[in-house]
Amino acid sequence: MANNVKINESRDELEDEISRLETNYSAAVKPSLPKVTLQEKTYDPPDDGALKKSAESELASYRAEGEKSIRSSSEAEKTELNQKRDAYEGAKTTAEAELERRYEAAARAIDNDVVKRGLARSSVAAVERGALEREYLGQTAAVAREYANNISKLESDIAAVDKKLQTALNDFNLTYAAKLNKRLNELKAEREQKLQEVIEYNNEIKRKQAALDNDRLKTESDLYTAALGHEKQENSLDGAANQRRDEVYKAVFERMDAFLGSLDPQQAFLEIRNHSMYRQHLSNYYYNRLYDKYGREVK
Repeated sequence: MANNVKINESRDELEDEISRLETNYSAAVKPSLPKVTLQEKTYDPPDDGALKKSAESELASYRAEGEKSIRSSSEAEKTELNQKRDAYEGAKTTAEAELERRYEAAARAIDNDVVKRGLARSSVAAVERGALEREYLGQTAAVAREYANNISKLESDIAAVDKKLQTALNDFNLTYAAKLNKRLNELKAEREQKLQEVIEYNNEIKRKQAALDNDRLKTESDLYTAALGHEKQENSLDGAANQRRDEVYKAVFERMDAFLGSLDPQQAFLEIRNHSMYRQHLSNYYYNRLYDKYGREVK
């Protein structure tokens, strides 16, 4: 295999040398037509991190407004409960003040009454005052218990608001995470679709470009072949030109002979039979000489 590669490289070098010899001889110039270059699409697909940032940016408003709504609702509930608690505490203070006012008024009435009856220092006054005070303390305790129960329940409800808030935020975060994941998957699918579209488009452009390049090269070759043919026809009428052409054939023959002679007989035999280069660049005379030397069956 390595030997075949070396032979191929040597043959390429020989073709280049033959091309230079013939170019120096020929006045014909191979034309170079303008190349039409089709533009391929370019697409730099974003990585997963960039797609995640994009999805987060799209959902930023949804997330902010959702959290704001939950917090606003929680704050409104807490404010309402605090207002109720404050109202109960105010009502408790008012009720206690009213009981105290009524107690003091009743106490004054008792004091005035026993004075009028001359019983200020009697046990009657003490009994009436004692009964009044017990009634007052009982009513005061009842008011305190009633409002304390209501206020305690409200304070429990207020404390529960923060827990409800956290639960609501956790639930919302789960919903947000699901939306984010869904949008991220959509963006990944869009990326893959666009990448595939670009690949298919560029593959089609490559096929068209190859066809254009082949057509251009064929046209250049056809024009050059026509020019060489025209030159050859003109040179056939010119003895000096024929002599120069024969010199080129001889020089090419010598290069080919040296190359084939560097190979072992079997390789040289296969080389001259398998490659048309030797026939294309020699006259019948020189080709037959070369073929007789290397192209006959090896015995």
